[in-house]
Amino acid sequence: MYEQYLSKIQSIAEFLAKSPHPDQALDFLSVHISPDQELAISYRGNVDPDGLIRCLNIQGFSKSEHMSQATIKIADRRPISNSVRSQKIVWARFETVNQDFPDFFHLDSMSAWQSLISIPVGLSRVYCFSFKTDLTTMAGVDSYFEAIRSLFTVYESSLELRTLSTSRELLSGSELQPLTQRQEKILELLRAGKTNKSIANEIGYSESLVRHETMIIYKKLRVEGRHELRESV
Repeated sequence: MYEQYLSKIQSIAEFLAKSPHPDQALDFLSVHISPDQELAISYRGNVDPDGLIRCLNIQGFSKSEHMSQATIKIADRRPISNSVRSQKIVWARFETVNQDFPDFFHLDSMSAWQSLISIPVGLSRVYCFSFKTDLTTMAGVDSYFEAIRSLFTVYESSLELRTLSTSRELLSGSELQPLTQRQEKILELLRAGKTNKSIANEIGYSESLVRHETMIIYKKLRVEGRHELRESV
């Protein structure tokens, strides 16, 4: 069993070391993260300053729209909320989830699951995986997922560094240049009070790209943020 754990950890580490896009990472994890060789739902969420947990990526044997659009409050009594508050890995079992977590409700009634694990990664990210069997009784499974959590921490750090590097490159030649057509559209939505997430949904781009473009717009217009941007109308 422990050799199987080590093999899984090594394969996941090698894949995440390539800094894949989160959608690719979640797709890989759906197939490979279970120590019991089963397919899983993989969820990656962002913990926002407003106290809400929002889905960033989801992959697996179900990908229902209401799951990706749902928001969860940090204050809720749910596995994800509990793990974010405590900064500890939290397990839930299908048979007792409503007793253990009274605010829990089944976002995905179409996909059977028996165990669920929520893994906080720093203060801004949380991963959650649902499995078709009860993994909570497997020997050494907690140590296995603690090791996986360490890999996620390194992976999230690599994504952050890559984002910062890309932002600097985009900003380096942006000053005193006219706004592109896409930036003009984003500017219009920013001035309308839209969030990066809602802008991304409206124009069909990723939230990270919208964030990068927003930084360039600020620099081109010589403003410090959204409040100053709206006042400059």
